[in-house]
Amino acid sequence: MRYSIMLQLVAIITLIFLGTAALFAWLQYRPGPEEQSLQMTRNELRRLSKR
Repeated sequence: MRYSIMLQLVAIITLIFLGTAALFAWLQYRPGPEEQSLQMTRNELRRLSKR
């Protein structure tokens, strides 16, 4: 009985750690606001040059 409770605790803690690691990885590698605005202006310039 105690073994199953310990196993559940370890599984829950592991899932929490994996979730927070995924969140921080996503936050670290997503483009910042200045990169997004630069990309938008590049796309707008491409559209204007095609006209």
